[in-house]
Amino acid sequence: MGWAEDTKLRDPYIFVKSDDFFQGIDSSGSNVKRPRTVTFAQDDQLLSDGKPNPACSHGRVFRFDDESLLLVQFMRPKVWQIRFDPNNRSGDDFTDFNTRTIVKDTLGGSGGLIQTLDSLENIQWDVELVQDAQYIILQSVLKPNREVQLQIWIQRDPFQITVVRVLESNPPAERLPGLQSVDPQISEQLKLPGNKGAQAAIIWKTRPRGLQYTERATILSIEKSVTADFMGFGEQGGKNLFKKKTYMNYFNFDNMRYQNVYGKGPHDDREPLYHSEPFWIEVDSHPGYRSQVSTFIDNYSHICVDVGVKDTGVIRVATRFNSFRAIMVAADSMQDLISSYTSIVGKPRLKPRYVLGYHQACYGYDSQESVLESVAEYRKCGFPIDGMHIDVDMQDDYRTFTIDKRDKHFPDPVHMFKTLREQGVKCSTNITPYISSMPSDTYSTLSEGLKEGHFIKDDRDVDPSAPNVWDQRYVGWSVGNQMLINPNTQKPPYFEEDKSNFGDNFNSQKPFHGGVFYGWGNGHPGHYPNLNNQDVRKWWGKQYQYLFECGLDFVWQDMTGPCIAEQYGDMKGLPFRLNLDSDGWCQDPTKLSRKKAIEIWSLYSYNLHKATYHGLNNIHKLSPALEWRENRRNFIIGRGSFVGSHRFAGLWTGDNASTWEFLDISVAQVLALGMSGITISGQDVGGFEFIDSERDFANPELLIRWYSAYSLLPWFRNHYTKRRDWVDGPRQGSMRKDGKLFQEPYAYQKYYEENSWKLQGQEGIIYRAVLPVCRYLIRLRYSLMQLLYDAMFENMVTGLPIARAMVITDDIDRSLFSADNQGFTRSQYMVRNDLLVAPALIPESKRRTRKLYLPYPDKWFTMNLRPDEDLGAALIEPANGGSRVEYDCRISDQDSQLPYITPTYIREGGIIPKVKVRDYIPDPSLPVQDANPITLHVYPGKDNNYIMYLDDGISRDSAPVVGPGLNISDEKAANKYCQVNISQTTKSFNESTGVKFIRNVTIKSPFNGFGDLTSMIGTDYTVALWHAPLVDITSAQVNSSNSNVTSSTDNNSRVTVVKLPVAEAHTEDGVAFQMTYSEVK
Repeated sequence: MGWAEDTKLRDPYIFVKSDDFFQGIDSSGSNVKRPRTVTFAQDDQLLSDGKPNPACSHGRVFRFDDESLLLVQFMRPKVWQIRFDPNNRSGDDFTDFNTRTIVKDTLGGSGGLIQTLDSLENIQWDVELVQDAQYIILQSVLKPNREVQLQIWIQRDPFQITVVRVLESNPPAERLPGLQSVDPQISEQLKLPGNKGAQAAIIWKTRPRGLQYTERATILSIEKSVTADFMGFGEQGGKNLFKKKTYMNYFNFDNMRYQNVYGKGPHDDREPLYHSEPFWIEVDSHPGYRSQVSTFIDNYSHICVDVGVKDTGVIRVATRFNSFRAIMVAADSMQDLISSYTSIVGKPRLKPRYVLGYHQACYGYDSQESVLESVAEYRKCGFPIDGMHIDVDMQDDYRTFTIDKRDKHFPDPVHMFKTLREQGVKCSTNITPYISSMPSDTYSTLSEGLKEGHFIKDDRDVDPSAPNVWDQRYVGWSVGNQMLINPNTQKPPYFEEDKSNFGDNFNSQKPFHGGVFYGWGNGHPGHYPNLNNQDVRKWWGKQYQYLFECGLDFVWQDMTGPCIAEQYGDMKGLPFRLNLDSDGWCQDPTKLSRKKAIEIWSLYSYNLHKATYHGLNNIHKLSPALEWRENRRNFIIGRGSFVGSHRFAGLWTGDNASTWEFLDISVAQVLALGMSGITISGQDVGGFEFIDSERDFANPELLIRWYSAYSLLPWFRNHYTKRRDWVDGPRQGSMRKDGKLFQEPYAYQKYYEENSWKLQGQEGIIYRAVLPVCRYLIRLRYSLMQLLYDAMFENMVTGLPIARAMVITDDIDRSLFSADNQGFTRSQYMVRNDLLVAPALIPESKRRTRKLYLPYPDKWFTMNLRPDEDLGAALIEPANGGSRVEYDCRISDQDSQLPYITPTYIREGGIIPKVKVRDYIPDPSLPVQDANPITLHVYPGKDNNYIMYLDDGISRDSAPVVGPGLNISDEKAANKYCQVNISQTTKSFNESTGVKFIRNVTIKSPFNGFGDLTSMIGTDYTVALWHAPLVDITSAQVNSSNSNVTSSTDNNSRVTVVKLPVAEAHTEDGVAFQMTYSEVK
């Protein structure tokens, strides 16, 4: 290693592994400052003109003994923020502006976050300051009755922050016995005193002198109780939803196979991945009490976390650059916490219903014929599909926003898209924030960008220790090894050599010279749009016009970092010292400041998604041919960004590989992301990359288990890289790119038929099972589409995810937090509240059954619904909550085993809507389908409520209007949806012949802004009232005051079927009916 390499590694503006960072902090001695005391002065709360600082409207500035300043603010009555900047020395250095992450521009003032949410929640509150010789206390107080919500105790010497609130005790998990009699005198006689236990308790605190800082970095040390655990942490790898004794890095990185920094692979928590979601929840810190506290670190640079490595009782959080902002949310329950947190960072916009369908993607569908053939094969074998994703293969020589219209490629894209749309298939294509600089007379995006100055300029804050061009080096990582690259001599090995001279462009103020490299010589150099500039974002949004006029329907946003060939920048991204616009708010006095790329590393990708989102929402204005899209919901599936991008896009978790390790972490990844409010997220199903031991295709058992795991997760896209040869040109016939032969389920069947002679025994069974099992799971998904859509719609209202960790739906079961059950918590999920999925994530060679856990105290019925049956199978005896079950989920090619390959349960009292399976999800712009009536499956047991949301699945005006002037939802929101509430209550009575049950069901619509839904769901609802095994089926009777309610009982399936008019259910009073029956004595 030479002088230039050594100098690069000494540069403070470089990526440092979190473990190395913290070890450096611990050994730095006097270089790390650690304030001891803190004081409060009124002068620090004022601006330079003597007026009150708006940043102090709900908080205060405190001064340390070394003259540095700390700002503590309330954002909501139970949400507080800690802000620190090593460079701030005057109180007015703190402004009231939020980062781009937060849903409103400012915290206080007219139109700020606090005023907006106060209006939405209809509350008023204040912040009070109380001083004592040892403490300065800030407390949030609800008006008008002065109810103290939360107190922040700031100890003067030694400095320490302690947060206190009153905690209620957890309710008992088991239901109490109920009276058969309704005699009020007896009820009063048996009444117990209902005094809830409530105690003031410490819910969060720093260590004494818990703040440390250097010239650029800030470190906060937070204590944890002995019983507490931390869960969530976003996309980060690792086997567990709960993290213990590990380091973590939040730093967006094109980290194929999740192995490049540490060399261990997807089970390693420490790897920096494509997306940064530095959000986690502390749980079980007060056993017996209702208390959850989340932490979110709002910083676009590099965030390092030490989860109990140095001290098991402490979590250390560091931001390596810029100001430190930590936002903490306290709540009684996980659901309340998620709802409160997402009110601050924003809830996602309503996405098209087709997003929840089945999608196919392939890097290697390099011709019109291959795309059409794939969809035709799916249709031929009865496999629903809604989305087709075409990679950069469709581009004209890697020119973003273009189509290669040569023969043998995509000669007639308009016909291709039209043909697919007529089959119900919506298409996206890969859009990378890179503009090829290869000469072209027709590439208007390049010529416009150059003419208007829309590209990032090569403007560097050069390291004074390495001022010359020949001193420059870039740093990278590969399978655990750090690499240092000399851009003066090293270029990507393109087929067409990049003949540019690095020195000619270095710090020249010309457009930055980068490039994409897709391996095997593919790619070109190019430029990058300056998306941290609002005008450039508007220009970027207009570039989609041609593709959407051809028939594209949504966008696949790739290489979002932006990701760059390693010879052109640091860590496969922009050079760390490249100066970028910092994109402040319009009235922010720092809006024009520029920062080094490493200081705002994830801001670029956030602005990319934002630019595309707004561009698509306004694309109807660009052309008469696009006017029909004016009210259409648009969708972006993006590869990585930062908190806040979920308002604009879904997330897929980067380039994985076809390994059991990736499958093993896949459920936990989606659950962790869902906790922070992300609606749509998931891996590439089946794995994108091949592995050397199975180069031709993903292991068939692995593919089945992946389909099983993802059968009801929100984002389902089979995506892989396909081996392809050049079809024309001077390299015709030679390999264009390596990859797999196939990954579509139907291709495994073809492979088996061609090779059945060598696929015998269990191996043959597995190959034969791929198509029927995967088809069954996708058809089941489509039959439960209303359930998935209801969860997605609800996510926009409450922030709760579609697929939920059991600790969200069942936090009354405290065993879910125990070490013994955390393995189940990471690998099982709930769809909304009543459907539990427990996929097998390991090969049968290691375990043929799946041990699963059913949350306490409810009973659980084995899934009895089948995708292509109107009703389903008779219920068997339910399993008790709190129990572990050994489930036979072996893979078989026999139809009788298909329903059991994915262990699935329905909660007692569950209400599950089901529809008939169609080839695709309809919307008004697609070929008309017959009405698809909804069957509501209602299960015996506990009382329950279910809310269903009905609309056309595609229009933006379906979204609910949040409130007058509350601009935090879609600007076209107009309440054009129908809300349907379904409820069931059950009472039982002892009689001489046995136990008599009365189940009351009500279906009503408290709000219908959509109108007549007959064309979509028909004229009647069907309600399937399932009976437990011990019920005397002949005793079932249905009664209703509504003469249009009819019923019948299916003795074989043991279900009573009720039919009722949709029109009468969609009223405020709705339709009610009662079913009585007896249990066999």
